[in-house]
Amino acid sequence: MPQGEDGSRALRRVMRWVVAASALNTAGFVALSVATGDWTWFARSGAVLTALGLVLASRKVLIARADLLSLLHDMERVDGAERTARLDSFKRLQRDIDRQTFEKAGFALLVLGTLVWGFGDLPGRL
Repeated sequence: MPQGEDGSRALRRVMRWVVAASALNTAGFVALSVATGDWTWFARSGAVLTALGLVLASRKVLIARADLLSLLHDMERVDGAERTARLDSFKRLQRDIDRQTFEKAGFALLVLGTLVWGFGDLPGRL
């Protein structure tokens, strides 16, 4: 994902998509559970949330790997001041990859998805 303003816009767009997909997933399965009286459908929504969380959590690793490999490849072809500048970029990239947003959102979805997956059938039994 590109850095800077375009990268921030792309990050916000992806986050809006994930939040919308998570909300629609949960609402759809709740509606199905209410309609059928079978709350195992809601529990199944946790599997989808967990999958989205895994995608978000692993996305950071995939982006970082691609960016770092590209930067290292570029560094092989340069010397002197340009190499120093690229090393500074490399260090900045290490510190600031996606500003931890995907990792935090992915972790939250993993926790929420796992809890729903494990206990989502209980509300219908109360």
